[in-house]
Amino acid sequence: MDEMSKSRFTIAYDGTSLREGTMDVRDLAPALLAVGSLFDAANRTLNGADAPKISVNVVATAPGSFEIVLDVVQSFYEQARSLLVGEDVAAALNLTGLIFLCAPVGGSLVWLIRKLRGRKPDRIERLSPDTVRLTIDGESIDVPMQLLRLYQDLAVRKALEGVVSEPLKKEGIQKFKVLEAKKVQAEVSSQEATWFVAPEPEGTVLLDDTRKAAFSIVSLAFKDDNKWRLHDGNSQISATIADDDFKRRVDANEIAFSKGDVLVCEVKVTQTQTGSGLKTEYTVVKVLEHVPAMKQLNLPIEEHPRSQDDDQDDDRLLDH
Repeated sequence: MDEMSKSRFTIAYDGTSLREGTMDVRDLAPALLAVGSLFDAANRTLNGADAPKISVNVVATAPGSFEIVLDVVQSFYEQARSLLVGEDVAAALNLTGLIFLCAPVGGSLVWLIRKLRGRKPDRIERLSPDTVRLTIDGESIDVPMQLLRLYQDLAVRKALEGVVSEPLKKEGIQKFKVLEAKKVQAEVSSQEATWFVAPEPEGTVLLDDTRKAAFSIVSLAFKDDNKWRLHDGNSQISATIADDDFKRRVDANEIAFSKGDVLVCEVKVTQTQTGSGLKTEYTVVKVLEHVPAMKQLNLPIEEHPRSQDDDQDDDRLLDH
């Protein structure tokens, strides 16, 4: 038999450009889609890929800032058991609590991010199977393990960024609010929006190799933080020059470059798996040789053996 788990809450955007109760659809639509993505990601993170589907439905809008009432609905078979809930707790309600409204024990994801203010915990200690202690700058916070899992999940954090941070970047939108039964449960100001930007994932290094290679110079960069564009005969790369002695000679104008010059280098190739895909970085560790561009044609000039008559002719020329 099908059962329904349902939670209703309201999100609101407030600011000088919203006082008439209207909001640009180009700002609203991505935020609403991000709410759906947020609950999908949170559901997968806590309940697994086969978890019952979550639906997020818009109920109505209300004047005064810009308010949107949302129903979060989850259907599931009576015999299905969620990792998130016990027999007497509704899954949709608990998900909404963990993300926005504060869970029965501990806070919400929005509350935790505001509490940390963009900082990473210095220490994470597991107190029990269901509770962890986060320590940052000497302060300890006890939160549910499920809340930590949401905080760590990149898909959840990226979707939350679309709900909170992206709209607050727009001119005239100063606040994001979450309400339940017309009572404000969470609030984020535009000054706090950067805390909700999803962190960049720490990449996994797949390849770290140093090899000898030759490159023609496409363009040079004379600032330390800029990269040189080089060509290996097949493709163009951007490389960091890490050879300090070579950079010193370039800065001192001891080396002059022209089109077609070639650098023979020891180059370090690092390939990293990131959240957005494979990333390849090149670092010139040592410039072994600077080969100037060819200035003249290499023609095969043969040298013939000199005869005795040639030597006598040379002597007569010297006598005159």
